[in-house]
Amino acid sequence: MNALDDPGIDPDTFIAVEPKWWLSNFGGMVAFGLIVSRSRSRFMHLGFRTAVALHVGEAIYAYRKALQAGFGSSAHRWALQTLGVGFPSLIALNDAVARAGLDPVEIDLTDRARATS
Repeated sequence: MNALDDPGIDPDTFIAVEPKWWLSNFGGMVAFGLIVSRSRSRFMHLGFRTAVALHVGEAIYAYRKALQAGFGSSAHRWALQTLGVGFPSLIALNDAVARAGLDPVEIDLTDRARATS
């Protein structure tokens, strides 16, 4: 059974990460950005761009995975939280998927992508 067709899946499912992750990860990104803005080091700029790109990629992944799991109403919240804190949000998403009775590894994002195109 596809999670999108399961009436037992709550589309509003969302687990907020602990505030410490916002402080350390989001705060760290802001601090890193401020440092980079005053730096001439290409390495520092590359590091910051890489970190931002990773967070954007993780957010896209979280959005698609939340949709595939049937969390349609909260998919945007998963994406924004993952954009801000990164990996801890993906761990929370996997926990939510497992609590919904789905296998986090079994969710195939390619099937969802084909279904929406």
